[in-house]
Amino acid sequence: MLDFYQKRKLRSICNSKITQGLLAMVAFIMLWNAFERYTIADVMGDRRALVEQEAATLEARKASLEAEVEYLRDERGIESAMRRQFDIALPGEEVVVILEDETEVAFEPLATTTPTESGWWPW
Repeated sequence: MLDFYQKRKLRSICNSKITQGLLAMVAFIMLWNAFERYTIADVMGDRRALVEQEAATLEARKASLEAEVEYLRDERGIESAMRRQFDIALPGEEVVVILEDETEVAFEPLATTTPTESGWWPW
């Protein structure tokens, strides 16, 4: 067991301003590192959410492209794609053009209201 003077010396070292200052600095550094890790984890969580959302949109696009590929593997799909892109027709087909009536539609201008007329007060 330590004798009385050794205990008093140890107690005086532990209670000195320098030792307490060093312990406070170490505690501050540890708190600062913990805060930095927390902010980094928060940013990474936001980035992960964005990446997961982007992955979901890419999965949806992949599904739509696979459906389109399946449609284009069929003879009917190939024919419709050719008609749409190259404006071709089979022999004997005719084009029907539908024209609309050329009647004028009268448009009334919208009434503009000021904030005082509608009862809205800025404050």
